[in-house]
Amino acid sequence: MRTIRTWQDAELAAVDHMLGLGFTDARVTGAGADGGIDVIARDAVAQVKHYSQPIGVGPVRELRGVADAQQHLLFYASGGYTAAARQFADDRGVALFSLQESGHITVLNEAATRLSTRPAPAPAPAPAWSRAAAWNGQAVNLRVSQRAAELEAQRQTVLRLIARVRAHTSELHALPSNRYTKDRIKALKAAHQLTARAEVLLRKSQAEYQTHGGRKRLIALADEKAREAALKLGIRA
Repeated sequence: MRTIRTWQDAELAAVDHMLGLGFTDARVTGAGADGGIDVIARDAVAQVKHYSQPIGVGPVRELRGVADAQQHLLFYASGGYTAAARQFADDRGVALFSLQESGHITVLNEAATRLSTRPAPAPAPAPAWSRAAAWNGQAVNLRVSQRAAELEAQRQTVLRLIARVRAHTSELHALPSNRYTKDRIKALKAAHQLTARAEVLLRKSQAEYQTHGGRKRLIALADEKAREAALKLGIRA
């Protein structure tokens, strides 16, 4: 709540209040505005008087005269209103509010009560360009997710092949020593090195700094190493 000590404070307090009433584009008009209008919005105008004396009918009539027929009329005063000003405001639908030094704003007539209790206005629909941008963003996110899912599926395929190679290697290691030949030992060693290299490539593909293209290349290289390892051991990839 804004403390009101000057006429500038009073105008800014009125702006704050009108924003709270749903006039989301309310703003101070600045010095020199026609007809004494101090705050304006698309569908509302307001006059603000930081006087110690009550406001007479003249300023209220002046506000009614300069406003558009479709605009809400609001009057804010620190010193209250004369009976004639209140009667004119009631007859012409001008909403009267009282400003207090503490910043509190009081409703003074039926028009002001209607404004204070009206339902909040529905938000304006997003511009077409904004909706299009949102749709494009959703489409981009969907494509990114799909590409990431495809890469993960490829990575899992390579991991399964590595697991098959490792399982076959374990079976071969379990054979009696007299079943080992120089070629088999050579194949086992090569398969071990190739699968180890494939695992390194897969781990690297998971690094945060990797781009989609970089991940794809690394997974493809890992797949190539795993297939080569399988071939060394006579496994159909």
